[in-house]
Amino acid sequence: MKHLRPFLLLACLLAGATAARAQITVNIASKDRFHLLHEPVIVTVMVTNQTGHEVTLSDTQQFQWFAFRITLDNDRAIAPRDVHYHLNPLTVKSGETVKRSVDLNQLYELGEIGTYRIVANIYYDGLDKFYNSKPTHIEVGEGRVIWRKVAGVPEGQPNAGQLRTFSLLQYQHGEVNTLYVRVQDNEDGGIFCTFPTGRLLDTIAPQAEFDSGNNLYILQLVGNRSYMLTKVTCNGQFAGQSSYSAPKSRPTFRKTADGGLQLVGGVRDEPVAPENPDTSPAPKLSDRPVGLPIGSPK
Repeated sequence: MKHLRPFLLLACLLAGATAARAQITVNIASKDRFHLLHEPVIVTVMVTNQTGHEVTLSDTQQFQWFAFRITLDNDRAIAPRDVHYHLNPLTVKSGETVKRSVDLNQLYELGEIGTYRIVANIYYDGLDKFYNSKPTHIEVGEGRVIWRKVAGVPEGQPNAGQLRTFSLLQYQHGEVNTLYVRVQDNEDGGIFCTFPTGRLLDTIAPQAEFDSGNNLYILQLVGNRSYMLTKVTCNGQFAGQSSYSAPKSRPTFRKTADGGLQLVGGVRDEPVAPENPDTSPAPKLSDRPVGLPIGSPK
């Protein structure tokens, strides 16, 4: 029996160390591995409280409770756009898992092509300790420009008189060839939006036309006699998407007498949601980030 005591003591110490390491568990997941340059990079951070009691995560004078460590191919650390950001405290009940989704492109300078290594860091002041997730990786690449035009913002609109560069890009999103739209400031290159509009078929080029307000309409074939119509405002805001079927011929745009656009040769189906569900305008890359975690406990 005496010979067993050292082993029992060692087992207790190992169990205690494991429990200490597992007091707060952090995981991170990315919806997609491949991203077009400047498009939203959405990751979800999951924090599980295994301390046995309620904890409150809050900033201190030295540390922020919610952060990421992001490095590029050469292990170069990517700095946040705002190193002095502040978050409200978050209380997590015992046994609860809290999920938060963020757009890393709003928070960090992900403006280079390459492979990014991302680790979520959660600091708990009660134990003066950081808890880190296992890393996840994303690949950021640039697409091939298949259409590009410059248009001005009309009078009566915000930013009237400024010029915008509208681009359609082809990007291989995993195994699917995807069409993206990007709107930039023509002067300083600031990005107003970059988002996918849907599948792109190699055999049929998309159509793109401006209406009298310089809103861009994009029509693309996405399936057998099935088309997607996307509208983007002159200031780079998503303004709706609808699906059309064309049983007899390929639909085309026609200018109306008042400067609007009419789609001829297609029958509208029920409206569909965009692939990028966030319909709010993305900030220019020169803007400061607008908050950090978004979402609610689940």
